Order: sequence, then structure tokens, then C-alpha cells
Amino acid sequence: MPAPETCADCRFWDRYTDAGLLDSQRRVGDCRRRPPLIIETVLSRSMIVPSFGMQVELDEAIEPLTIYAASAFPVTHEKSWCGEFNHLRGEPPIC
Repeated sequence: MPAPETCADCRFWDRYTDAGLLDSQRRVGDCRRRPPLIIETVLSRSMIVPSFGMQVELDEAIEPLTIYAASAFPVTHEKSWCGEFNHLRGEPPIC
């Protein structure tokens, strides 16, 4: 019987390993198969909202650090799976 194709055995999965984490928290990690996604609700709360009659340039309303803070890789459990599994071979890719 072949090994299950779960996140724990996928080369794109990055397990959370911080020393202060509980064991249950170490069973989750980031799926790095694709680029991080921008979470629109977080981004919209961080943007400068112009008042009536005020003009704000786009580069002033959204700073690069704000976009970074509003983006994230999908968080998955080690037993999760998807259709894009790729066996773990050596070190995971650096993104």
C-alpha cells in the first residue's frame, strides 16, 4: 500500500517549528505550493481612507509593508491533502 499523500509528506509544506508552540500547533504549517494570497479584509482595514474631497495616490494608500502584512500562505494541517502533492525530497524549497 502506498504512503498517503498528505501535507506532512509534501515538499511544498512548511511545518511550524517554533520552540514555544504546543504539540497540537506543530501539526500545522504553510502550504507554499503557490504564492501567498492577499487577504482583502486585512488589506482594506490597513489602507488610508480619504475623506471627502481628499485625493490620495494609490502608492500612498497602500504601502508595500501593508501588502506584505495582509498576505499569507494557506495554513493546512499535516493530515490534509490536495491534488498537487509532490513527495518530499531533501530540503523544502525556499520561497
